[in-house]
Order: sequence, then structure tokens, then C-alpha cells
Amino acid sequence: MEVSGQYILTPTPYSTYQTEFTKWLQRLGYAMTTIESYERQLQAFFEWLIQHHIHELNEVIPTVLEAYNEFLHQRKNRQKAGGLSSCYIQSHINVIRLLSKYLELTGGQKIFTGNIIVEPGATTERNILTQIEIKALYNATDETPNGLRDKAILSLYYGCGLRYSEGIRVEKKHIDYHKQLLYVVPGKNYQSRFIPINECIIRDLQDYETYGRPYFTKDYSTAFLLNLKGNQPGSDLLGKRLKYLLNKAGIQKEVCLHGLRHSIATHLLQQGMPLEQISKFLGHKSLDSTQIYTRIVEELNQ
Repeated sequence: MEVSGQYILTPTPYSTYQTEFTKWLQRLGYAMTTIESYERQLQAFFEWLIQHHIHELNEVIPTVLEAYNEFLHQRKNRQKAGGLSSCYIQSHINVIRLLSKYLELTGGQKIFTGNIIVEPGATTERNILTQIEIKALYNATDETPNGLRDKAILSLYYGCGLRYSEGIRVEKKHIDYHKQLLYVVPGKNYQSRFIPINECIIRDLQDYETYGRPYFTKDYSTAFLLNLKGNQPGSDLLGKRLKYLLNKAGIQKEVCLHGLRHSIATHLLQQGMPLEQISKFLGHKSLDSTQIYTRIVEELNQ
């Protein structure tokens, strides 16, 4: 725009940042469910900025982020039943950090988020299932095609500690029953790896592959886990199956699919596995991401 012979830069609309940020996440290989979650959280942040008359990202200074962080915590404290959890608040802040990384890599204005602290929640144990509860989940399965698939879901996401996107990328060729290894396809910013699988996991995966998967499969199906249309299952289907098993087992905990991954990591640490081995098992790039489980175990032992 030109005013009196001078050019004035028009602020980039937040919708443009959102679109380009989404494209960047897609290029990095993030799962669509993760991208959709990030989009919602970033949209909430942008709406909050507009409500507070902040229309450019270069106006987002540390005090602004501190105010947004306080806003999220106030929502959490106002609604004990339906408010935001500490984990969810941390996810909101992490999205802003990821946006800052994107801006820095593309020559934009970096957002400083270093001093943002999320108050720890007092309900960590609600996201972790005990070993007895895990056994109850397995016992809640049956020998129907759905039940055999449920066991395979538990074996991949608990027994192998996979992320959602890793589990749905598994194909039959990635499972070596003879060598007792599962190959995890790389995605997002993590690397490929091999995970050892014990005899119980092998039995559950083989039973599903032999007797359950043919019920779901189509000629073009390559994925190991399938929905009724013979395609990769979405997080909504896997989440519903887990909720079904939780209800059938009488477990009164709000546990998502990722909670199975947290649970196996916690159980391995409780059983004495070194943190370095757990880090490799989970596919973490550094021990920093694995250290959280030492705190979880300490809380559970209190």
C-alpha cells in the first residue's frame, strides 16, 4: 500500500500464517490428526491475540505470552471438570514454540517463549494405567475380529510403545516374527528403529493377522491395522476401541491412545530398565524427553 509517496507494509493476516504453518507441518510428515489439533490450538491463540487488539506477530512480546499462559491457567482453575489440563496447556505453549521455529527457519520474526512455565498438574497418575489395569484391558478383549484387532492395538501401542502415526504405518512386512523384531517406519522428526517383540506380542499380532485382519482387508490394503473399509484406522476409531475396553474392564480413568505409550514407559522404568534403553525403545532423540517418567514414577510411589 502507498500513502503520500511512501510504502507502508500491510500486516500479514494470521490466517496466512496458519495456512503456511500447516503446509510446513505436512512437509515434515506430521500425522493429520496432530496437524488438526495444532491448527485448533493455534487458531485459539490467534483469536485471543485479536481480542486483545494484537494484530501482528512482532507485537507478541514475552509479557503477551505470559498473559496468554495465565489466561489458559485461569480456564483450568475455573472449570475443574471441563477445564484445560496441564498437559493440554503445555500443548498450547508447544504449538507457539513450534510456530516460532517455523518463523525463524523461514526468515520471520521469532517468538520468545523461554520463560513460559506451565503449572504441573496433580493428576499425572490418571493418564497412566497400572500393570493390573493393562492385564484387565487384555482380558476385556474377545476372539471376534474386533477383539483380535483390539489385542493387536494393545500390543502395538502398549507392548511396543508406538506413537499413533507409527502404529498405523505398520505393515505386515515390517514384522519379523522369526527374529522377534518390529520395524518402525520413520516420520515427523524421529528416526526409524527396531523394537524387540516378545512371544505374547507375537501371538497377538499373528492371531490378528491370520484370523482377524482378513475380515477387514481389501485387495489393496497394505496397512497392518485396518478399519471396516480396509484402510488405515483414524485416531477416532482407535480411541473408541480403547474406550470400549476401558469401560468393559471397569477402569475409571481418562486414558487416550498415547497413554498406553506413557504406561509402558512407566512400567519399564518401575521394572528397572535403564533410562537410556527406554529412550531408545520410545524413539526419543535425547534423554530429556524420557526424564519425565522418573517424575511420574516418583509421584506414583508417593
